[in-house]
Amino acid sequence: LSTMNSLLTRDQQRTICSQLGRVKLQLLYKASIHGFTGAAFHQRCDNHSPTVSVGFNASGYMFGGYTKQPFSQSGQYVQDDQAFLFTFSGEKLLRYPVTGPANAVRMIANSGPYFGEALILVYGSKAEVHSNPGNYYTFNAAEMHGNDLNLTECEVYEVEGKPWRSMIWKSEIYKPTVSSVSQVRVLLIGAVGAGKSSFFNSINSVFRGHVTSQAIAGCSTTSLTTQFRSYSLKAGREGKPLPIVLCDTMGLEESTGKQVVKPIFNIYLSCDFWLKVLFGLQ
Repeated sequence: LSTMNSLLTRDQQRTICSQLGRVKLQLLYKASIHGFTGAAFHQRCDNHSPTVSVGFNASGYMFGGYTKQPFSQSGQYVQDDQAFLFTFSGEKLLRYPVTGPANAVRMIANSGPYFGEALILVYGSKAEVHSNPGNYYTFNAAEMHGNDLNLTECEVYEVEGKPWRSMIWKSEIYKPTVSSVSQVRVLLIGAVGAGKSSFFNSINSVFRGHVTSQAIAGCSTTSLTTQFRSYSLKAGREGKPLPIVLCDTMGLEESTGKQVVKPIFNIYLSCDFWLKVLFGLQ
């Protein structure tokens, strides 16, 4: 089997991604491997979105388009107000926004990526480009592809969201640093609507490996949490309890602040007492 290697350099991929947010490109279709046919393109790319399509010609031009809409073979135009065409001038990306959003992309079975009637890659299931500036996109043909309408390659990438940072969770190896302390108890305090219960649900979902809503959460002018409650965390659906307990409290309200602060103060005194016992604090 042939290996799919992108013709776009890393810098060119970064330049394209800079137009789309914190994303990365995943190669779906490469015409030199899968075939310069509409059937091959649709087999690899239908129902994937958003996508970036790139054409390459022997004159050294790299050009294409972006759409948030998934490809299909319906024969219909699809609306996309975020679609755009582009070309590279050196390492600089020149962008041509859609001017007729209602006809931004057309879903044709016997062709590749079909941007309005302005730019079509793998046109008529051939290694060719159809170029007609002014039909829902405005661009200069010589600037776009140098008037060279023969494709040497066509690639289609799916645009994937990229996490803002990579993290490896190792909840099973955590334990308190003091041997006499079996659990760490975290007290959650905040105003009504601050997201204390939602915070617990998010943390719990991460450790469980699926979405949970154990704590009551939502939007209200008064606290949905009506009493102090402790929640334990588990590693996985059937995992063992972790040595971390999150303690949820009523939301602080201006009208009932005194009633809420008193039990919190008592909890603080209790924690303070045990800290002194455990660590010999004065």
